[in-house]
Amino acid sequence: MPVGKYPLAFAALTIWLLAAGPATQPSQSDLDFLLSQPNAAATQPAGGDAGATTRPASPFDSQATDGAREGTMLMSNGEKIHGLIAHTQRKPVRIWVAEEGEYKDVAFASIRSIQAKVVWERDEKEWHFKESGSDVKEYSGKTYPARATEYVVTLDDGTAIAGGVVEPLYLLTSDGPVTFALHKRDKGEVGQTLDQLVYVKQVDFAEGSAATQPAK
Repeated sequence: MPVGKYPLAFAALTIWLLAAGPATQPSQSDLDFLLSQPNAAATQPAGGDAGATTRPASPFDSQATDGAREGTMLMSNGEKIHGLIAHTQRKPVRIWVAEEGEYKDVAFASIRSIQAKVVWERDEKEWHFKESGSDVKEYSGKTYPARATEYVVTLDDGTAIAGGVVEPLYLLTSDGPVTFALHKRDKGEVGQTLDQLVYVKQVDFAEGSAATQPAK
């Protein structure tokens, strides 16, 4: 779905939260599926517009949700997407704080902003083992982009928590739901550049925003 071609003048965009089963908690396999897709945050087709992106289909079942919040996503390519944003229903946003050696869970509704911090990014050489059972690598001469990212999550009370995040965010436009992912590690397709490996750079939420109905 080409996000770059969304008419950003929509009066309102609404989130459709995608939840797995009666418990509304995604299984680990579901989350692994979502986050293992190449550049789930934003995959840019070759030769496409700078802001054009596609999204993998979510493995979760669709249902209307409470808890959607008005906000703006700033992508690394400069594109801004304003609408209603949600997280998996009744699931906290989990942050790995390496300095303390523990996870911290925060309520999605308590988040004021999310800011990405690139730890490193580089072009990796594509390779494969020379033959089965061998530890000798053969390089194709091609490369793919790779990136490690941390996030600073700022809460409504001003508390800032920095660390690794692997979480989905959901946005629903009049064309249907779009899934974005926050990554600790991300990689693109062979032949792509780092600029084409688009990621969510920042998310800012409007104070006191909420929504329960999808836009018509």
